[in-house]
Amino acid sequence: MITQVKLSSGEHQKKCEEGSEFLSNLDQDWDALVSSVGPCKLNLSLNLEPYQALIKSVIFQQLRPSSATAIFNKFIEKFEGNYPTAKQILNFPEEKLKACGLSSNKLQTILEISNQFEKKEFKNREGFSIMCDEQIIEVLSNIKGIGEWTAQMLMIFNLGKLDIFPLNDFALKKNYLLFKNISKSINKKEFDKISQKWKPYRSIAAWYLWRYKKNF
Repeated sequence: MITQVKLSSGEHQKKCEEGSEFLSNLDQDWDALVSSVGPCKLNLSLNLEPYQALIKSVIFQQLRPSSATAIFNKFIEKFEGNYPTAKQILNFPEEKLKACGLSSNKLQTILEISNQFEKKEFKNREGFSIMCDEQIIEVLSNIKGIGEWTAQMLMIFNLGKLDIFPLNDFALKKNYLLFKNISKSINKKEFDKISQKWKPYRSIAAWYLWRYKKNF
């Protein structure tokens, strides 16, 4: 049985600080990285409903942050600077949404998410809170255009899951190899085994590795 847990932003920040301390105590490398970056400030997008946060993750898929941010800002501008509701998205001309820089596939995924929410088929925050991580990924992956990485971004940055590690994230693997000065590549299974050492704060470990810079 899964116990429903709802973290406030304050409670989540406290957990992040605990995670920072946990990681810094692992070894000298982690201690140096945590000291360089500072306490984890993994800000949750609690102002967005999960379906809205998922749409944002779709926009950011496979793009450099700067490019994705530019497209996202254009998307928001279409709705007078406010994050649109599902109904507003569905009623907006598709051609104008695509003109923001969205690919046809991404646009169709965004429309499908919006359609599911309007039909009450998309779970709200409470609905996700009583599901285990594997169930959330499975449910979201049934939406065409949503894979494991996109689901994990929702789980980390909107649902507040503290122990998610996106093994398929290229930047995380690249930065970890630099961080530990490893010259050979590692596969997903090996990376997963390594990440077990960071439980139950793997989301926070990911946050730090995303911010790693050589010679920090």
